[in-house]
Amino acid sequence: MTQPEQTQLQALEGAIMKRAEELAQEINDKAERQRDVILRDAAEHLQMAEERELMAIKDEAERHFHRVTQAGELKMQSRLDQLRWELVQTVQARLTEHMNTFCDERKAYRAWLIKMVRDAAAVLPDGDLVAEVNAEDLIWLSDEWPDLVAEAAPQRAISLAGEPIRGMGGIKVRTADNRAQVDNRFEGRLSRFAADIQRVILHELFPADISASARSGGPQ
Repeated sequence: MTQPEQTQLQALEGAIMKRAEELAQEINDKAERQRDVILRDAAEHLQMAEERELMAIKDEAERHFHRVTQAGELKMQSRLDQLRWELVQTVQARLTEHMNTFCDERKAYRAWLIKMVRDAAAVLPDGDLVAEVNAEDLIWLSDEWPDLVAEAAPQRAISLAGEPIRGMGGIKVRTADNRAQVDNRFEGRLSRFAADIQRVILHELFPADISASARSGGPQ
């Protein structure tokens, strides 16, 4: 091989090697870029997965917080309702004491009995009526009964039963044949007006929370 030919061959080999190196570098650069893309995508997917997981944990924590808070509020509301009811019961118990005191105030109590008899006589059907009271009231009413009936319902024939009935005070008026009656004993009125009484008590104790109607100032 002549010298020029050898020189040309070496030049060709050098060009081939250079091109091979350039291709290898291009491939390497491309591979690195692809690796960076893959790593970046993987990192983004991982971050998104972590964010979703954190969001799920946060949502669950918020739901748990709301459940605990709601349970606490319900428990507190239940306790408040219980305390309110206990207060209502306490006040109602005081009504018994008030009735005992009221019965001892003979003038006011007698006037109230007159009103109770008058109201009963106005709603009961025609015919003879019978009034019933407890043992303590029967003692003093036996002498005053004609005058009391004359004041309460002179147009009606109302006799006073000789046998006492149970009760703290007040009066029960019924037809002679027991077809109808008006129970104006303390217990009877308390039972009839229980809801109204509780509403008034709640209104007095918690005016900002309970809507109530008229106030109550004593036996009606």
